[in-house]
Amino acid sequence: MRTDVVVVGAGPAGLVLAWLLQRAGVATVVVESQSRDELGTAPKAGIVEYRTVQMLTAEGLGGAVLDFAAENHRCEFRTADETVLVDYAALTGGRPHYVFPQHELVARVAASFRDEGGTVLFQQRVTAVEQDAHEARVTTTGPEGTQELVTDVVVGCDGAGSAVARSLAGDVTQHDHRHPHRFLVISAAMPPLVDHTIYAAHPRGYAAHMRRLPEVTRLYLEVPGDQGPADWPVPRIREEVGRRLGVGRALEGVELPEVDVLDLRTRVTTPMQHGRVFLVGDAAHLITPAGGKGMNLALGDAVELAHGLVERYGPTRDGTRAEAYSTTRLPAIWRTQAFSDWFLRVISAPPVTGDDRDGFGLGLREGWVSALQRDPLLRRWFAHAYAGVDPDPEG
Repeated sequence: MRTDVVVVGAGPAGLVLAWLLQRAGVATVVVESQSRDELGTAPKAGIVEYRTVQMLTAEGLGGAVLDFAAENHRCEFRTADETVLVDYAALTGGRPHYVFPQHELVARVAASFRDEGGTVLFQQRVTAVEQDAHEARVTTTGPEGTQELVTDVVVGCDGAGSAVARSLAGDVTQHDHRHPHRFLVISAAMPPLVDHTIYAAHPRGYAAHMRRLPEVTRLYLEVPGDQGPADWPVPRIREEVGRRLGVGRALEGVELPEVDVLDLRTRVTTPMQHGRVFLVGDAAHLITPAGGKGMNLALGDAVELAHGLVERYGPTRDGTRAEAYSTTRLPAIWRTQAFSDWFLRVISAPPVTGDDRDGFGLGLREGWVSALQRDPLLRRWFAHAYAGVDPDPEG
């Protein structure tokens, strides 16, 4: 099989990239390891920044394929001593977040892509990616055996364990960091307790409450780095989340159909391209869930690379923008990593020493939350960085 572009991974970034390329007439094939029935079924991220919605709307996806209607205007910080409610939409001139579950986004963009004649090769695991001066080759293995795709460009949108990224070993540099604790990610079969996000910076550890669907709420629970779902039976999760969120027994009897674990890892790959191979989203950079930035960064990558490849294969055959893809995207990625790292330090507890937490670290965390309550300049900076709104230089 020959094509102009092979996109590996049918997640949000891969599908948006493929959708934009196909609309512009660039021959594109998507390779996905999951089956058609599995795609777009696992609940994941769900916070979409204001600038991301504006970007997708300008590209023709917002409103037509993706209807961004559920807004989130406020977030709440709870510590042992005080509660701080930040109306970040008001602080940014009425620009909110949007609640749109990632699996819904994947399902809708995938359906639109296929309806317009797009090709997705399901149940295909990438086993090799090679390139030379003339072409690139992607080898896959699936139910019907091994096949090879010959292409001009390969784009890795295949997540943290990217086979495409592994093919670039020695040609790129990975900057990695791992935090000592981890989060349990819990899908609760209940309506949200309130109409906004709650971040509980409790002395016992972090917990969070986030809207997803009318009858599904996402919860986070900080646990030690050596613990996982097996150490946390459902009754224990209900009790601990209720205690840290300060909602008592509100979760009693609530079904928790999915409990996963999320390691707090960060990574930035530099550069995000080599020769005919480009990396997008988690294949290029990992970020903690603090602030809900991961999917938004990936979609920003996808749109920028799409523009570069459309110019490369368009009438002008100008590859300048595509070649500058990594240089263009990395400053925004590092800024977002900096915000997420700061935010994680505010909401999650310091490492445990014996049976006691670091009192100085807890004091610093409560100091930041108190500053968000009392410092209007810090609140304004946080609101814009959190909601994904570029500040007005005149405001």
